[in-house]
Formats: sequence, structure tokens, C-alpha cells
Amino acid sequence: MTATTVHSAPHDDTESAYARACRLIETELGGRRLPPEPRTSLDDLARTRRHKTAFITAVWNTCFPAGVVEACRVVEAVYPYLDPDGLCTDAALTAAWNILEPEAHTWPEQLQDQRRRFTDKCLTRALAEANTAVADHA
Repeated sequence: MTATTVHSAPHDDTESAYARACRLIETELGGRRLPPEPRTSLDDLARTRRHKTAFITAVWNTCFPAGVVEACRVVEAVYPYLDPDGLCTDAALTAAWNILEPEAHTWPEQLQDQRRRFTDKCLTRALAEANTAVADHA
């Protein structure tokens, strides 16, 4: 006995092997794919909390705040100024700078520039660590 498969749609070379296998199973068994569960606002809230927690930890480890409370203040100040991809902007750097170096206006300009660049590197590294930590748990 020979079995043949009837294709319900023409073959598409851009279709992945997984998609072709799913289509074949659907055709052979008459099944349907389960749609992904819709995202809810609670999913977004949980992801934001995980990201903020990871970001606080990363700020604590890389930006040398005075304490955990200051690391939390930095994250809360920076968070609204992150770009849509979760990367640091100049406004986010300024928000962090105002908390981490409140007396910077009294320093020489060269020292301010040097410390601001250092803070930018630390904040960028902390964001990268937080983004990676959240992506690993997604």
C-alpha cells in the first residue's frame, strides 16, 4: 500500500522546515495549530518588574552607588528616559548623573567630563546586563 500526501497549498521555498512540517501534519492529520496565548498587561508588568530588578542589581554592581536605595533611585530616575529598545539616552544619563554625582557642579570641567563618560559606560553596561537577564528568562 502506498500513501501519498495532498498539498493544500503550493510549496513555498521561503517557508521554514518547521512551518512545512506543521503544514504537513495539519494536512495529514486534519489538525490545527494552537495559537499563541495573547499577551496581557500582567505579562508586561511582570517583564517590567523583572527588568527593573535586574537593572537595580546591575547598577549596584557596575555604577558604584552609595547603597541599594541609591541604586533603586537611579533606576527609577532613568527608566522613563530609556529609548523604546531599552537603551540609554542622554536624558537617562543626566538623570543617573544627578543622583550618582550630586556635587559634580563644584568639580573642574575636565573631571566632570571624565566622570560623566565613566557613568555613561557603567549605565550602558548595567542596561546590557539587565536586558540579557530578562531575555534569558523570557
